[in-house]
Amino acid sequence: LKRDLYTTLGDVCKPETIFASNTSSLSITEMSAFSGREDRFVGVHFFNPVQLMKLVEVIRTEKTDPAVFEKAYNWVGDIGKVAVSCGDTPGFIVN
Repeated sequence: LKRDLYTTLGDVCKPETIFASNTSSLSITEMSAFSGREDRFVGVHFFNPVQLMKLVEVIRTEKTDPAVFEKAYNWVGDIGKVAVSCGDTPGFIVN
């Protein structure tokens, strides 16, 4: 499902669009490849219950543009959450 979604979005979204996925079990690297925008793709993983948990993992791949990552990381702070930087690995860094 996400493969088709990100392939389609990669075709129709403006070039400056930043793609993000909230997942802990799917590879951000693989999804970014489907989008055709590997440099503009991050993971943003919220913990449950979202309204109570402050921590949010912001996930970068080896191909994520540093400026894109920084923008996503700062956005998490802007919405009142606490961002933690991590690489693309299965599961959560807090477990």
